[in-house]
Parts: sequence; structure tokens; C-alpha cells
Amino acid sequence: MDELSSLEYYKILDRLSVHAISDSAKEYCRDLRPFDRAEDARRALAETDAALQILQRYGAPSFSDLKNIVSAARRAQNGATLAISELIAVADLLRIVRSLRENRPSESGALSEYFDGLVTDVLLENSINAAFPSPEEVSDAASSTLRDIRRKSAAARARIRTVLDNYLRTAGQYLQDAIVTIRNDRYVLPVRAECRNDVPGLVHDTSSSGATVFIEPMAVVNANNEISVLAAEERREIDKILMSFSQQVGERADWLVHDFKTVCFFDFCFAKARYATEISAFCPEITEDGATLLTAARHPLISKEVAVPIDISIGKDYSVLIVTGPNTGGKTVSLKTLGLACLMAKSGLFICAKEGCSVSFYDRIFADIGDEQSIEQSLSTFSSHMVNIIDILSHITDRSLVLLDELGSGTDPSEGAALAMSIIESMQSLGARVMCTTHYAELKLYALQTPDVENASCEFDVTTLRPTYRLITGIPGKSNAFAIAKKLGMDDLVLEGAKYHLDHETVKLESILADLETTRKTLEYDKKQAEDLRFEAQCALNRAKAEREEIEAKAQAQLDAAKRKAAEIVDQARRDTDRLLDEIDALRKEKERADFRERVGAVQKSTAETLDRMEAEVAPKKEKKPLPRPLRIGDSVRIVSLGKVGEVLALPDNKKQVSVQVGIIKTKISLDDLELVEQKKQAAEKPKGKSVYSLGRDTRDASNEIDLRGMNILEAEPVVEGFLDNCRMAGLTTVSIIHGKGTGALRQGVHAMLRRDRNVESFRLGVYGEGETGVTIVTLKQG
Repeated sequence: MDELSSLEYYKILDRLSVHAISDSAKEYCRDLRPFDRAEDARRALAETDAALQILQRYGAPSFSDLKNIVSAARRAQNGATLAISELIAVADLLRIVRSLRENRPSESGALSEYFDGLVTDVLLENSINAAFPSPEEVSDAASSTLRDIRRKSAAARARIRTVLDNYLRTAGQYLQDAIVTIRNDRYVLPVRAECRNDVPGLVHDTSSSGATVFIEPMAVVNANNEISVLAAEERREIDKILMSFSQQVGERADWLVHDFKTVCFFDFCFAKARYATEISAFCPEITEDGATLLTAARHPLISKEVAVPIDISIGKDYSVLIVTGPNTGGKTVSLKTLGLACLMAKSGLFICAKEGCSVSFYDRIFADIGDEQSIEQSLSTFSSHMVNIIDILSHITDRSLVLLDELGSGTDPSEGAALAMSIIESMQSLGARVMCTTHYAELKLYALQTPDVENASCEFDVTTLRPTYRLITGIPGKSNAFAIAKKLGMDDLVLEGAKYHLDHETVKLESILADLETTRKTLEYDKKQAEDLRFEAQCALNRAKAEREEIEAKAQAQLDAAKRKAAEIVDQARRDTDRLLDEIDALRKEKERADFRERVGAVQKSTAETLDRMEAEVAPKKEKKPLPRPLRIGDSVRIVSLGKVGEVLALPDNKKQVSVQVGIIKTKISLDDLELVEQKKQAAEKPKGKSVYSLGRDTRDASNEIDLRGMNILEAEPVVEGFLDNCRMAGLTTVSIIHGKGTGALRQGVHAMLRRDRNVESFRLGVYGEGETGVTIVTLKQG
């Protein structure tokens, strides 16, 4: 009895081998068998997992040129000379090994020791590649002697070609064709048979018709002889080259064989990883307590788009699971799904089940599945099953898993059911875990009444007469024979007669099972509804938590930003205070100078501007007041962004742009940037309105040049802003800013400020006569 064949294990290996690249790795796949020890299975699963992690993060290494070099390496070790193709195979192996070492991931898990064991030889790899460009060619670079021989041979051929070309020109009337050809590795001419005496030389061949004689002219005999000698020397030199490389391979034979086996093992591991990806498999946990728990398990040979996932548990709450249900309902597939999952886990392969499943390491997995009747041995279906079960009973232990399909079938139902119960009890007494399928109602009652035995059923939809293939644990299944017959059109009288012949206990059991099935479906529906409501509630709770965390994060970010801004303002105030104190000290020392009053005024102005700027930074931004009524021509309005008051010249256009005059400047301002100023408020504000840069006569007479020399950028920034405002109000288009050459820090700061100013059209450094790099010429925007 071959359990591996019964459970279709070899088909799994065939599909696994498709993902291997090299022929040797394909053999590894086909020869894979379940391990005898749990620690070996765990190690193999860890190796598969490590390969899968590398595959998902970096992709798989290339094994396309890997060939078996074991035989060649051993022959070279014994002194044999290898063929060119065998040496190229060695170079390909060295290249693959070098690539594995160079591209080794930083975290390679259970494969680390295999990476560490690889040995490279770049010199031998490069030498073989340089010497043999192809399996049929030896390069001139293989040795200097070979290069010299070929150079001499080429020179001799060139001399022969020269002589024979002269024959073609001068003795063309004797030739059958004006060509040079080769016979017996010697250059000859095709001479007409009747002219053979006119061309002195050696005859090497004749045509099949006899009309042409191939003659080697005496003038080229010596050169042809030289070529023959050189050809022999070339062959001897190639033999020396092959022997030299073969000796190098023989000296490295042991670790080359080790490298080859390691690379094949890598190919094998990545084949397991690719197969796991193809079937959406996960790594199971290997236990040794006899309990196996599979959630959403699938049969790996059935397409995942078609297979119905099932939950299987055995060995924890019960040691025997009896599965009942109609034919073609999925009972046998459930058996094979459990058996294959256990075999694959024992072999280091991932299983088709949800992540987190556990599989016990059984010492043997016995299976009696299918009809194995033998005509040669005069065995019926029942007899063949009994032969298998007798063999199983003689080998099982308390660490075995037994899978039995249609236990007790093929004989009298009452005797078969009694025999099946006895077999289950015997296996249970030996400590084995048993999963079996049956149609017997007696076994359903047995499972209900016996401790450590559980019922399960394959669900069947009576409405559609189709199985759903779901495995329901805890409830025995119905045969549904009457329902199926009625659906197919069986006469009601026949069905009633059949029910009359049923045993009373059987009718009672079927009625109980029908009630249980109805109750189960109701509970299952209610459970699903409760789970959906719970899921929705959890999603709402998660959204609320996320929103709260987002609000708290934004509030904290705003608080942190405010603290940083306050710290910057305090720091800036401290620096400005220190600077002002230094200037006051300097002024105190220079108070006798004639320009003392002007310098004091400049300092006062600078201080006021600094305080105004700091106040603007910390003051809360004022929100724009909504317009109490539509604007009219002549209304006084305040431009919020500029803080200026102007007069409306034209009503808003279709883009909500309002024509406003501020002093002597006419411009268009967005309606959203305007506030209405009542006349009485405007009149009240005029006496105490204050602006650093007025629109009076002083502004209109503004200078087009300012000198910043002696200032730092902090001092110069407000001065430049005020200067540009004055020039813009005065209608100047081109102005000069003198900052000096110096270190260039002041110039860079001024240029950065000009780039930010939206009213600056462009700027450039001065040219000869304007101050060169000590002056910046600024062009202002108009309107």
C-alpha cells in the first residue's frame, strides 16, 4: 500500500519540479520525501521561508546555466582531460556561485550557512571564459604559443593564396573553375582532366564525373606542408591547454562538487518558494502533540478559484472524526486535504491553509482511499479494503494518522457498520488519530454516543441538488436520497413506500438530523449578522479613534509651532536689544559729531520698525469683515492685505476685480480683499492715521538710489522695503541699491529679499560705470 500515491503526493512533486530551473534541482524535487524527524521538517520549512522572503524582496537568483559537473570534476581529479563544454560548465557554476555571494541578502535566515559555505575562484572563471568563447572554439588568448602558431599558419595561408591567385590569372584556360578549393586539408586548383599535364603538381582527388582533377601546384607544396605541421602543433597545444585547465579543476574538485550541490539546493529551495506563491500557501507550525488544526484549508491540486476552503481539527478535542454526507459531496477531498497538508509539512513544503495553522508531526500517515479491487488476487472491493486495514492495524502507533474512505462498505450494511465501529475502537485504543468517511447511520449514532469521537458532514444544498463542499464539524450528514429522488421527479407514492420500509430508529434519526441542520443554518445566519454588526461597530470605533488622534496631533503640532515661533521671537528680540545697546554706546561716544542727530533719528526709526515687525508677527490676524452692502463708485475702502485706504473708481467686473485709487496709484484689487470704510470713521481716523511711508510730496520726490554699506542684512531689510515702496509710489521703474562688494553676504541677502518681492520685475548686478558687483540694479513692476 502506497499512501503517498493514494494521497496524490507524487503529483505535488511533479508540480513542484516545474518551478526548478536546473535538471539536478528538478531531480531534487521529484526525490523529495517526508522527513523522519520533526526538527528536520522544521529546518526545511525555515529554509523554504527564507527563500520566499528573498524571492519577495529581491527576486530569485539565476540558475539557467547550471549543469551537473560532478562527473567531470571527479574525472579531472583522477587525471582525465575534460572537454571544452565541461570546462565551460565549470565556469558557469563559478559565475553563479560568485553572483550568489555578491548579491547575498543582509538577512538570509536559515540559508545563511549555505551562503557561507560557497567558495569562489574568479581567476579560474575568467581564464576559462577567456580561453573558450564557445564549446567549439579555443581563443588565441588561451596561450601565447597557440597565438604564435595561428599567426604563422595565417601567414602560410596568405602566401598560398598569393601563388594560387597568380595561377588563376595566368593559367585560367586550364582550370574547370576559377576558384581555389581544399582537398585533404590542402589547397588545390580544379584542373580540366585533359590539361592535367599542363599544371605540374600533386593530384589529390578527381570529380565524380572524371572531368575535373584537383591538383596541388608544386609551388605551394612546401607552404601546404608547413600548414599541416602547424595544424598538428595547434592540436597538441590545445590538448595542453585542456589538460592544464583540467588539472586546475581536478585540484578544486571537492569544493566544486560542494558548490554544485549547494547551488542545486538553492534552486530547490527557490522552487519550493515559487510553488508556495503559486498556490497561496503559508508556513505551518510543526507540533508533536498529535493535534492538527487547519483553517481555510484547500486541496493544492484543485484551483484556488474553484476549491472551497474547509476547517479541519483532529487530535485536540477528539481523536476520531467521522465524516458523512452524500456522494460527490467532498468527503474524499476532505480526507486528502488533511493527508496532503500533513505530508507537505513533513516534507518542508508550505500548505494551502491560513497563516497560523498547526500540523502535528505524525510518524506515519496511513491511507485507505479508493477502490483497489484486484482480479489477479481474487479480491473484491471489500476484501481489498480489509487487506489494507489489517496492514494498517499492524503498523500504527500512538503518533500515527489514519485516513479511511468508505469504512465498512462493500458488504452487508449491518455487518459493515459493526466492523467499522470495531476497527475505529481498535485504532483509538492504540492512540492513533483517525478520520474516516461513511454512509452508515449506525456510525453517526456511534459518534454521538462515544467520547473522543466527533461527527462531521459535507454540506449539501437540496434546493439545487449540488454539494457546497463545506465541512461542518459537530453535525452528522444526511444522505438526502429521498430529497434528491423527489427533485429528479420520482413519484410521491414510491417515496412514501420507501419511507414506510425505513426502520423507525432511522426515521427518527433522520428527523433529528434535519432539525439540527435547520437549527445550525439559523444559528450560522444569526452569527454572520452579529459578526457583520460587530465589524461595522469596530470600523466606526476605529474611525473615531483615528479622527481623535488626528485632531490631537494637529493641536499638538500647532502648539509646538507656536512655542517655536515664540522662542524665535524672544531670541530675535534679545539679539535686537543687544544690537541697540551696542549702537547706543557707540552713539554716546560719538555725540559730538555733526551728524549725531541724524544717526539718532535713524536708530529710532530702525527700532520702531523692528518693534512694529515683531508686533505684527505675534498679533492675531484680523479676519476680513463682510461687506454690509454692494460697493458704489466713490466709496472709501480698506485694502486688507496692504492696510491702505483707497477710493472705488469702478464696480467689480466678472472676475470680482475692483478698480481702486490709493493716493496717486490706480490698481485692481480682488473684492474679497476689500472692507467698506464709513465716511465718519474715515474722517475720525485721518488725524491719527500713521504710515511709515506716506503718499505725500516726500514720496513723489523719492531718490532712485539707496546706500546700505555698513549695515547687516537684518538692518538693511526694512530699509530696502521702505525704499522700494517709496519708489513704487513715486512711479520710478529702475532703482539702484548700493551694498558694496565686501564678503558678498549683504548682496546675497538683498537678492534673496528681491526674489520674494512680487513687485520686483527683475534685478541684476551693475556693469562698468554703475558700480559693478557693489550695486544691484532693480526693475520694478508697473500698475
